[in-house]
Amino acid sequence: MLYPVYVHVGNEREARGVNFPDFPGCFSAADEWSDLPAAIQEAVEAHFHGECETVPSPTPLERLVNDAAYQDGGVWLLADIDLSRIETRQCA
Repeated sequence: MLYPVYVHVGNEREARGVNFPDFPGCFSAADEWSDLPAAIQEAVEAHFHGECETVPSPTPLERLVNDAAYQDGGVWLLADIDLSRIETRQCA
């Protein structure tokens, strides 16, 4: 499923940092653009692993692009998150 993620571009000395508006507290980073998809998937899997939490539906990108929290020169990507790999537990 495609989820919007906000990428802080970085440079030769700083990795590209990723924020997940739909998953508060979930962050990721990668040195190379080509490494972002795997890093994003891994971060989401770790974020939800064993948690009693439902994975939310993606927020439409149109609702996020003008949010003041994401106006520092980063870029938006739609990340393809494989939800079948997310392991949550049943809530009591």
